[in-house]
Amino acid sequence: MSKPRRLADILKDYFQNSNEPLAVEFRKQFAGTDNPLLNEQPSDTPPEDWIDNQDVMQALHISPRTLQTLRSNGILPYSRIGNKLYYRKQDMLKILSDNYTMNKIKNYERNK
Repeated sequence: MSKPRRLADILKDYFQNSNEPLAVEFRKQFAGTDNPLLNEQPSDTPPEDWIDNQDVMQALHISPRTLQTLRSNGILPYSRIGNKLYYRKQDMLKILSDNYTMNKIKNYERNK
């Protein structure tokens, strides 16, 4: 009997490889974007690339409530082990990059 697959792996396989209309439309919609479903799994990152709540709040100079809002709105992905939350450094850096004003202006000029 084969090893059970994780739901995340099943969905990733479906959206990347299926020829059903939903999957095809999904790939068209998110082509060229950093869609987490099509990117590497968090388990592929070494432990030193993960930081906890306190480190994120100190690095971004935000309150616990602001960090909770970022999680709730799906802006900052996280992993939970027991009651402890962890974040990838690259996700935090991506948020900073995506909200960098010059980056937005440069991208706006390209889309004209």
